[in-house]
Amino acid sequence: MLTQAHINEIRRQTGVSTVDAMHALAVANGDVPRAIDDLHDHARAGNRSVVVSTKDGAQRIAAALIDSGIWFECEVTPDAHWRFSVALGAYARLLALSAATNAEAQPA
Repeated sequence: MLTQAHINEIRRQTGVSTVDAMHALAVANGDVPRAIDDLHDHARAGNRSVVVSTKDGAQRIAAALIDSGIWFECEVTPDAHWRFSVALGAYARLLALSAATNAEAQPA
């Protein structure tokens, strides 16, 4: 559940923006401790990425990221998959876009 108290708690413990806190909470299905853990994991990792196995899925994610105005990098992996990397603050949005576009994306 997205409540102001939950968002404020996430922001207090992680120092992220309100939007990033809302995205993390949405991805964690309202679970505040999980959202905080996810944000801490992401902070240690820097950029976050997902790997897409189909060309069609990669095209849908690329179009959605461009339409959303999110900066991203895309590279082809040695096993002919596409890895989309975004900055920490946009990772939750990348996961949401990959789910919304029905792309077979897996966190990398």
